[in-house]
Amino acid sequence: MRIKQQNSLILATISALNNTVLGKGIKATHIIKISRGKYDSLLEFSRKDGQPMESLDCFMLGYFVGRDFDK
Repeated sequence: MRIKQQNSLILATISALNNTVLGKGIKATHIIKISRGKYDSLLEFSRKDGQPMESLDCFMLGYFVGRDFDK
């Protein structure tokens, strides 16, 4: 999965990965690459076991980012 967004949203996503139980679980089971840009950046997620990412995990991470971290 790839997320290419403005830097403020990428920073909010990184905060959610570091501060929520779901985010910590995603960090434990996924390889996460960050490509930083001047105005926008790219987060790339791939599971360590090679399986597809769970769609519910993506949805809930986005929910937490929007509710708690993107201010």
